[in-house]
Amino acid sequence: MRYLVFLCLFLFSTVTLAQEREIPEDCEILEGWVTVWIDQIRQTREEIIYLKMDGKDPDPELNAKYEYVKYESERFSEAFERRCDSQGLQAK
Repeated sequence: MRYLVFLCLFLFSTVTLAQEREIPEDCEILEGWVTVWIDQIRQTREEIIYLKMDGKDPDPELNAKYEYVKYESERFSEAFERRCDSQGLQAK
């Protein structure tokens, strides 16, 4: 039960802070964040797939987590494309 409450509070706090999180200017750091968010999408998607394979429906918190990490991944990826070239160097 405590785990569920912690997860709800974590998801609520991260979703609320999503618009406030500043995207770094440095291309190396930005590229690292894009990688982190892509990995988070993969892990969350795998959790959902495994639950569905077992005949279970994913709980709403897991679906909310997936939507959040997908949103952050898109946001950071767009910032990377705008600010950095294909080599990860600062655009001039």
